[in-house]
Amino acid sequence: MSDSVSVLLSRATLAVMLALNALGIGQGQDAPVGATTAPSKPSVSEPGTTPKISYSRDIRPLLSDRCFLCHGPDEKTRGAELRLDSFDDAIDGGAIEPGDADASELIQRIISGDKGYEMPPASSHKAKLKPDEIAIIKQWINEGANYEKHWAFESPRRPTLPVSDLPAWNISPIDRLVIARLAGRGLQPAPPADRRTLLRRASFDLVGLPPTPTQIEMFLADKSVDAWSNALDRLLASPAYGEHQARHWLDVSRYADSNGYQYDFSRDQWAWRDWVIDSFNRNQPFDQFTIEQLAGDLIPGSTPQQRLATGFNRNHPITVEGGVIDEEYRTEYVLDRTTTAGTAWLGLTVGCARCHTHKYDPITQTEFYELSAFFNQIPEKGMKGFFPDEQIPSPFQVEAIDNAKRKVDAAESQFAESFDRWGPDLAEFEAEASLGWEEGWEVIRPTIVTSDGKATMNVLGDGSVQVSGANPSRDNYTMWFDADGQPIYAIRLTAMPSGPDDKPLLGRSSNGNFVLSEIETKVSSKRQPKKFESVKLTAAFADFSQSGYDVAFAIDSALDSKGWAVLGDQGASQSRTAIVVPATDLAPASGGKLQVTLKFQSGFSQHQMGRFQIAFARKPKSALLPAALPVLNKPADQRTAADELAIRQWITQIKGSVDVKAAMNAVSEARKKQAELLAEVPKTMVMKEMDTPRKTYVLDRGEYDKYLDAVLPGTPAFLPPMPAGVPNNRLGLAHWLTMPSHPLTSRVAVNRLWSQLFGIGLLDTPEDFGLQSSLPKFPELLDWLAVEFVESGWDVKAIFKTVMMSQVYQQSSVTTQDSFANDPENRWLARGPRLRLDAESIRDSALAVSGLLNPKIGGPSVFPYHPAGLWMEVNNRPGYSSAYKQDTGDKVFRRGVYTFWKRTVPPPSMAVFDAPSREYCQVRRSRTNTPLQAFVMLHDPQYVEAARVLAEKMMAAASQNLRGQLAFGFETAIGRSPSEQELELLQVTYQERIELYEADAAKAEKLLSIGNSSRNSELPIIQHAAMTTVARVILNLSEFITKG
Repeated sequence: MSDSVSVLLSRATLAVMLALNALGIGQGQDAPVGATTAPSKPSVSEPGTTPKISYSRDIRPLLSDRCFLCHGPDEKTRGAELRLDSFDDAIDGGAIEPGDADASELIQRIISGDKGYEMPPASSHKAKLKPDEIAIIKQWINEGANYEKHWAFESPRRPTLPVSDLPAWNISPIDRLVIARLAGRGLQPAPPADRRTLLRRASFDLVGLPPTPTQIEMFLADKSVDAWSNALDRLLASPAYGEHQARHWLDVSRYADSNGYQYDFSRDQWAWRDWVIDSFNRNQPFDQFTIEQLAGDLIPGSTPQQRLATGFNRNHPITVEGGVIDEEYRTEYVLDRTTTAGTAWLGLTVGCARCHTHKYDPITQTEFYELSAFFNQIPEKGMKGFFPDEQIPSPFQVEAIDNAKRKVDAAESQFAESFDRWGPDLAEFEAEASLGWEEGWEVIRPTIVTSDGKATMNVLGDGSVQVSGANPSRDNYTMWFDADGQPIYAIRLTAMPSGPDDKPLLGRSSNGNFVLSEIETKVSSKRQPKKFESVKLTAAFADFSQSGYDVAFAIDSALDSKGWAVLGDQGASQSRTAIVVPATDLAPASGGKLQVTLKFQSGFSQHQMGRFQIAFARKPKSALLPAALPVLNKPADQRTAADELAIRQWITQIKGSVDVKAAMNAVSEARKKQAELLAEVPKTMVMKEMDTPRKTYVLDRGEYDKYLDAVLPGTPAFLPPMPAGVPNNRLGLAHWLTMPSHPLTSRVAVNRLWSQLFGIGLLDTPEDFGLQSSLPKFPELLDWLAVEFVESGWDVKAIFKTVMMSQVYQQSSVTTQDSFANDPENRWLARGPRLRLDAESIRDSALAVSGLLNPKIGGPSVFPYHPAGLWMEVNNRPGYSSAYKQDTGDKVFRRGVYTFWKRTVPPPSMAVFDAPSREYCQVRRSRTNTPLQAFVMLHDPQYVEAARVLAEKMMAAASQNLRGQLAFGFETAIGRSPSEQELELLQVTYQERIELYEADAAKAEKLLSIGNSSRNSELPIIQHAAMTTVARVILNLSEFITKG
């Protein structure tokens, strides 16, 4: 943190914080706070018993852990040609004799003391089986050695629901399945959580923010039976819902705002992130969510938004480092997409089969590369592999762009009506006006030409200027012309191709493009030749402008990334012309000077013109729209609406009435605003199939240049085949994943959703549903949810609400010492979830309770507070790296989901709270507890400023009533009223800080100076600083950063 926030708390204040936490204000995950009153012990009629040993539950975990490394699926490491993961292979040769454990060689080797014979051998570094484990295996063999297919590879089915004698727990299938297991283990459920706690829990789970006092009061006041359901509906309908749910998917998709690797340059992929937010908010069915992200470009008649969705596949790191082997990195991108899809939808570690057949799961190396073939068909490169990309507006830009188009259409319609009322004879006027148009222009040789960037400027025989030599990242060209007293009605700028004959370019950049940020014109008189006055330019026309880079940006008086651009080498052999028109006709007196400056300050490196020519319009009709000229040669019946508009503008510019010119200017203004919006639309990396399919090969040991057998796209044989009639491409793969009968997709999805609510999934390894995973504690519940999810139409909001309406979710998280000791992770669900919030929710909560949170949704990523110099210290590549440029204004108060994510330096205040780097797919975050977290909460400017602004609200809430102010701040942040003891401790802190700041007012001023937001100067400094300290204490309570 910067020095400005080193405003340390005293030992006394820290002691108060410890005392407050000791009162039970959030003791960390599921900490016990004493005995609870619970419902009577349930009794349940649970169908069926399981006396026999289960291969899936009891045997496979043992064999997988101790034996499959050498006797599993991988043929390259298989010993003695023995497979123990297959019944047929295991009984072949007598390793297992079903019904006779003593005769089975497997048992003989397990119990042998002979180091050369016993299994597992010492060389495997696997622990020997314990006596009770051996007994289980023997019992299984004696019972017939029944091999069951791995539970996760069978399609989920609705289980038979048990019946409970607890009425409240006998309604929801979720409750009935959980209470049956609790009864079987002699456990009893916790009582319901109080309403404040419950709403706070749900608010964090659904929108990632604490409930406001108004939301709490609304819920408490609703005494209807639907109160809880109504509260959930309000949260699910909030725009903040999509932002919070997107955060989880961004981890899965390895989304970041930088490319990773050594240079880790920035990228613009945020439009895809906004697509995710919008998809969650409109509750897009998960199957469609899947199909569009994997293969939106292949959907027949795909929309821009469906193509935008495929950015999921392009979120991987991309190198721009010189000297890399292109094919090596291209291969890495393909395999990254493969492993990410395998983790995100299959919940399998498919990447373990890259170099060899999977050691545990039935995925061969060939099948891995068959799966990769789906993702190997885009025309990308390894070095700077950003293509294919497409300029597609985010869902939140679409409405504004559509509105802008409607305004352009309306302005054009109004202009046409005004023009028609004015009523010139178009045909006669066109014929007269077109005569002598070219003769009206005069190319003038500049007397002096300079380059701010020290480029060499040569004036050629035709009056054009050839630029050579130095080629800085930005430059300004300035020309001086001698005035001759003749009028100048317009200025024409022509960009001309230059360079080698085989590759002439318009610009000096590598792609041949230029971005003209601004044209400036000034004049001086003969009497004062060095005193220049600016000339306002009111209209600009061009024969061609790149989408989003209209020539109007060259006269908007703004030096930014916008300007006139022309697509570079796509039209390099053709000159491009722009005409700018001054507000009033120029007639600089003879002996004066005219100065024209071309500014190239867009930020796009070396995007300057390479050769250009300036000409002046000497006749009024010469100041015409070049794009209209070809139209004059068209028969009237072949002209388009755009042609007619161009002609009307052309004529209006020459001799239109005041009203018609005003209507034309309205068109220009509407088009300019439309162009501004289009210029903000980023190019997003998307998927696009190659015209000729690329061959895919099995790679020996996964090395990019060691080809083995060629393969076609395909799916693993142990899973159901692809449905009939689907294409054998990514679209077919997406339809295969979303088959209702697919054993993994729905299970993997609902398990992740469950973990968002309870902190851990029903299966505790969401990234691995394979043979190395443990059995879920509630397999029937997982299957019921998976089937319910599919039959609901893959409705994510419905699944959330179904779970949150259950008694299981609504339990109190308060527990007893014994209960906590027996189940510290709450795997048996005998109490409600109590968890530390994730990094983004902690930060967003501080902003929300202070009132600083900026609710704007969507848009480019932002740069909030950040330790000074950290980017350069960690990622310093001289000449390439850039320092962190902190945003100003309310951008620093945007939600965490919009924070710029640099892979090599993820936001440090979030990384401290276990936010990932997003270099690879991550489906769960760890939860650590470190002193650094308290350091961040106490000293990061974001939290200090939030405390300062919260203190202002506290002081305004109850005027001179200190206890009322303290209670207001506590309830605003924590969601409940403080106890008398808590109030006393906060009051002690306040008085202690008053004394400190009265003795040293400079400390108070330093504390209150932190942050971008302005301070209410009417508040007394000493009291405000003391109240800020109290607010810092409140924001550092465990209960503030915990949902429970």
